[in-house]
Amino acid sequence: MFRVLAGAAALLGALIIAPAQAQVLASDGQFVEGQHYEVLDEPVATLDPDRIEVREFFFYGCPACYGVEPYVNAWKANKPEDVAFVRSPILFIRGAEPLARAFYVAEAKGLTDEIHTPLFDAIHKHREPLFSAESIAAFFEKYDVSEEEFNELYSSFGVSTKVRQADTASRDYRLRGVPAFTVNGKYVVLRANLKNDTETFQVVDYLVNRERSARK
Repeated sequence: MFRVLAGAAALLGALIIAPAQAQVLASDGQFVEGQHYEVLDEPVATLDPDRIEVREFFFYGCPACYGVEPYVNAWKANKPEDVAFVRSPILFIRGAEPLARAFYVAEAKGLTDEIHTPLFDAIHKHREPLFSAESIAAFFEKYDVSEEEFNELYSSFGVSTKVRQADTASRDYRLRGVPAFTVNGKYVVLRANLKNDTETFQVVDYLVNRERSARK
């Protein structure tokens, strides 16, 4: 039943935090390119050029993505006004597309904040196999979205377009696993080299501040 999860966990092993491999800060207290973050050769377009974008790439079936959510939510609750936070579901893991489409169905209904964590909980805490359109539609019925409406949105042009755009973005960033965090279309946080996810968001904040300073 949960072979999808097992496969995802195996693929995502490269991004599981390994303290023994964690890098230390440079002597000046700053994070180091190539150790803590990667600079892209070609920047990726962001959704709002007037704000500094922090993007999370994730898969609802990914145990590591579920584990990082409390850190994401704590950071998001206190982010500065000039920072835009974007979530992007990925498709490069087998079986990921139904849940990627579900994310954009929730967005279309204005239910992202209400559904996001419960959907993670349903899969990882309650062990519900929500990996097909049919099973996910039943989950959405708890939030007053009928099966008919869910299916219509699930296959809609708008949702299909956003799924393609998210897939393109993950390829543009050359991602190989999730969770992954990027900053302003220029940087990819090297989460596997960090001690924990507290440090992950220290790197995110460092890169946000770097971008903010560059705009002055």
